[in-house]
Amino acid sequence: MQKILVIREKNSVKTFDYTFQTRIFFTVCGYGYTIKLSGGSIVVCDGDGNKLSSRKGFNYLYTADIRPDAKQVFALENGKHFYVFDLPDLSRGRRITLPRGMECIDMYGKYSEDGTRLFFPAMRYGTRSYDYFLCEYETQDYTLSEVKKTKRLCPWPSPRDADG
Repeated sequence: MQKILVIREKNSVKTFDYTFQTRIFFTVCGYGYTIKLSGGSIVVCDGDGNKLSSRKGFNYLYTADIRPDAKQVFALENGKHFYVFDLPDLSRGRRITLPRGMECIDMYGKYSEDGTRLFFPAMRYGTRSYDYFLCEYETQDYTLSEVKKTKRLCPWPSPRDADG
């Protein structure tokens, strides 16, 4: 049975495919591109679906977002790191690690509307429970600019929310 969740945003559409043994787990379409993540690889297609570039060898890429100026894409890897690539050729890949002890599991990052900031919800296990944070990166060189503690984070929709 196919289980798909679609999130429509102002300028993009994100699709999570929870179907068992699916090849493409996550897709984001917007700003003239389609980005496909299959865990170990990232593929960039143009608006017509023509493959422009791809990279392999990653350890579970599972969410992404396209910067509003369509010059870069980030992809979250295994909840602890993210990569930033130039579009459309996926050049200048840069790996950035979330703050020590923090993870972004079952959540996803997002660019600000003007593309100057990138936000990641994160959690870190405290003494008896998780503490929740919002990490903010500026997108000039992707340095961490702020970490705000929050009461609770909303996880991304779960497979229970998917159609099918």
